[in-house]
Amino acid sequence: MNPTDLNPHDVLGLAADATLEEVRSAYLRLVREHPPERDAEKFREIHSAYTLLNDPMEQAKALLALSREPPDLTAIITNAVAKPLRIPKLPLLALGNEDA
Repeated sequence: MNPTDLNPHDVLGLAADATLEEVRSAYLRLVREHPPERDAEKFREIHSAYTLLNDPMEQAKALLALSREPPDLTAIITNAVAKPLRIPKLPLLALGNEDA
């Protein structure tokens, strides 16, 4: 989806100031309603909109393409910072006795 074709917020049914959690929730709901095997074109629209809105830099670019006014970068950055980090669990390494 080209950012100038459709507003990604409209595709996901969200307000322009939606948080990342709201974006994820709307995406999951719409993917269940429009699985790719039933409606591939709608699924592509939904996935493209989610991809744009899930990445703060892509979101800023899309908002610039849709509007003549500059996007509120403070809100985009705040939402990006609020995104929880997913740190994989790593096994603990047993430290050998260096005195032996």
